Amino acid sequence: MSVDQRLNWLSVNRGHLRLLLDIILLGGLLLLSRNVRRLSGAATKRGFFCDDESLMYPYKENTVTSSMLHWISLYLPVAALVIIDTYRCWRRVAGGNCRWQQFWPVFNTVRWFLFGHVVEQFIKDMGKQVIGRLRPHFFDVCRPQLADGGTCLDEAHRHGGIYHMDYTCHSADATPEMLRDMNVSFPSGHSSMAFYGLVFMALYLQSIRLSPSSTLLRPLCQLVCVALATFVGLSRVMDYKHHWSDVVAGSLLGASVALAVVRGAAQQHRLHLQAATAKGPQSAAVASGGNVEAVAVATATATATEQLPHDLCEVTCHSSN
Repeated sequence: MSVDQRLNWLSVNRGHLRLLLDIILLGGLLLLSRNVRRLSGAATKRGFFCDDESLMYPYKENTVTSSMLHWISLYLPVAALVIIDTYRCWRRVAGGNCRWQQFWPVFNTVRWFLFGHVVEQFIKDMGKQVIGRLRPHFFDVCRPQLADGGTCLDEAHRHGGIYHMDYTCHSADATPEMLRDMNVSFPSGHSSMAFYGLVFMALYLQSIRLSPSSTLLRPLCQLVCVALATFVGLSRVMDYKHHWSDVVAGSLLGASVALAVVRGAAQQHRLHLQAATAKGPQSAAVASGGNVEAVAVATATATATEQLPHDLCEVTCHSSN
């Protein structure tokens, strides 16, 4: 086996090992993010004032269910990322015969998307468990009985201005899940998840090249992403599931994580690609997933002024059309 063949064999096997390691790490992180609340136990128990009008709203069913939220913010964005990047790979390679190296940009984009999803879920669940804020429908779900056996409907407690910490819930209609979720209002999980997935998608759409470039398809799709995320947030206030400040905090959390992940991924890939370019065109081609255009871009940017790192084209290994 020649030296070139050995180097190529090592490069290919390193790529396989990196792919396998990333899949294992992502699987573990996703599993952990789904069990943060279960592992951390019950959320912080907070008290209330009997005359707190912000907790007196009726219980309503979700306008946007958890299943709908996962489709809007997770499954559909991942499917869109895979389809678009696969199509771009097919367009980029003559005859549409993509090798697995050319599919690295597809996995790379999905990898960073799922990593950001885990980060957003972890921060959101940590906030819910630590803050323990009561939902707007608290009184309707809990029907609290106070330490002296009375309720907030009694004249002695209705206008007392006393902060009650010792109480038990006595509601015949509330399910265990409703009682468990009545004090995890901050931040809004629906809002943070929707804004993360859809803002990430909007940033991704901003990075890809469309033909013709003057088409309104890109801004229209970005508008749909932002509008859907905003509707999810507004529905949480409309359904009395969250206070308006919970929704604002959740929206900022999701959008901030999406922007941070995009910027971090872009910077990491830029450094990796420039280091590979310094070793030679062949190493740069391997680092960029076999994308010759990425090598040309990295070589040009090595001597040019550095662009803003929020360009998601860096995240997808410069796999532009």
